[in-house]
Amino acid sequence: MLPPEFALVAAFMVSVLLAGVLFSGRDVKLPVVSASTTNKKSQVKQSSVKNKASKTSDNPTTTLGSAFLDLNRLVTDEADNARWSLVRDSSAAAGLYSADIGVDWPALRGVSQSGSFQLPAGSTWSFNQTFRGGVGYKMASGVLAGGHCALATVFRGAAIQAGLPTEAKPHLWPIPGFQLSETVNIWWGRDDLRIDNPTDQNLSLDWELTPDGVTIAVVR
Repeated sequence: MLPPEFALVAAFMVSVLLAGVLFSGRDVKLPVVSASTTNKKSQVKQSSVKNKASKTSDNPTTTLGSAFLDLNRLVTDEADNARWSLVRDSSAAAGLYSADIGVDWPALRGVSQSGSFQLPAGSTWSFNQTFRGGVGYKMASGVLAGGHCALATVFRGAAIQAGLPTEAKPHLWPIPGFQLSETVNIWWGRDDLRIDNPTDQNLSLDWELTPDGVTIAVVR
């Protein structure tokens, strides 16, 4: 029987021999992270962020002032004329008007549409020149195309908010949502709304119509 110290030595030698057998013939490699691959991924991510930023910064606009007209607070016929004034020259008008029956008013009341009128630097925009005449208008509150006073008022409200000079005669009575001093009396050939752009930058009067109201924004 071997002494204990020889037994321990023998066991150690056997362990070393077994380890050599097990790992001999094997090429054990640890995974290596390539610095160039990491840099490429980082560059792709940064490029993506830059592209998104450039897309959002293309043609940036600034709203200088805006106003809202609640069509639900107007007489129905006046609200209809205001809607038609905005829509009649747009693509939506084709399916809403015919020479035989005129405007399909129930369908018009459900329309959502948007558009814009240009206000170049140093120019003046006229409400009457923009909306006067044309087919489709009906009598409202005793006059043909009644409702234009309310529509002109929301244009003036946006211009006032934007700090633009306006010229108009106040309406005889308040228009919902606006102070009497902000209102406009429209009478074709006599009373008009004029909005001046005394700045050196081109502006636009952007409008948005929904079934509930009209929003006007002065945009730079």
